[in-house]
Amino acid sequence: MFSSKAQLQKRTPENGTDRENFLSLLVDEYLHSSSYDAKCQVLANLANFAYDPINYQYIRDVGVLDIFLHVIKNESNEQLLHFASAGICNLCCDPLNAEYIVTQSGLKPIIALLKLNHNDILADTITTLYYLNNNQTKAEITTTEVIKHIRDIQNSNDKRLVNLATLYLQDVCGTKEDV
Repeated sequence: MFSSKAQLQKRTPENGTDRENFLSLLVDEYLHSSSYDAKCQVLANLANFAYDPINYQYIRDVGVLDIFLHVIKNESNEQLLHFASAGICNLCCDPLNAEYIVTQSGLKPIIALLKLNHNDILADTITTLYYLNNNQTKAEITTTEVIKHIRDIQNSNDKRLVNLATLYLQDVCGTKEDV
């Protein structure tokens, strides 16, 4: 459910931690934890916070988007990649976040996620690339390699992936082919 600042203030106890401080604590926990399970849990929580546009400014201010980008650039663990790709997907519909993702060299590692065999990551990745489509990114997100991966995804048994891939090819790549 989307929130307003008034709703957030109403739900925050008088001596409670405000949203920005809480996100900052989660970032610190992720950065300083040596436990894989703790990192996964924190990353999942951060991805959930990325769902509500009321959090976008806080997320930018405390570096959550940087963590998501770091994970997709440097990690190979699919669970961490899943949470990071979900967080990026939740954030990329905002123009400021989309611009940040592109200027921080996020396109190549996002495109690399198309090679994985994880349906949720693939769905998040196609959706993210769909939202990042503009004149600046078009050439990079419609390469022969990207189109090949998207066409391969069209052969999935997951109807959600088939539909996302088909829309991507039609709307972003301009192809009229169906499965």
